[in-house]
Amino acid sequence: METILKAVTPLLDYRLALTFRNGSSAVVNMERRVRTLRFARLASPQVFSSVKADGDKVVWQDGGMSFGVYFHELLDAMLME
Repeated sequence: METILKAVTPLLDYRLALTFRNGSSAVVNMERRVRTLRFARLASPQVFSSVKADGDKVVWQDGGMSFGVYFHELLDAMLME
């Protein structure tokens, strides 16, 4: 599997800074999404700040469980705003 994401950094107000291997970057606003059923676990600042880049996904840790989303899903959602 090709590694697309170089890094992901949690920012204030439920934003994620994505850095890609090709040098591109994007900031994704997750503030509205943490109020949805799918992303409700991310409303916890501790869980949200646990984010890591994993190939072509961003992954969070919630206790002993991990929760991941493909980067293209986040970018698609960003374009719809």
